[in-house]
Amino acid sequence: MISDKTTRTRKSGRTFPSCLACHADPGFTWACGCGFALCTDCLRQNNDLWMGGGRTWRCPQCGKEHLGPNR
Repeated sequence: MISDKTTRTRKSGRTFPSCLACHADPGFTWACGCGFALCTDCLRQNNDLWMGGGRTWRCPQCGKEHLGPNR
């Protein structure tokens, strides 16, 4: 007996909010739980947000510290 299989498209990955500075949607933004989000280019331009040698950044809206990727 041949069964009829339907292919499901699975949504892979996470959706990120658009950048609050340049309003672009680059596919990835550094986002905080409070709603603040910056793309990588805008975050590089704001050196005052980076801490600890470039691995940690602080959200300017709520002050929470976020640890970046370990690369």
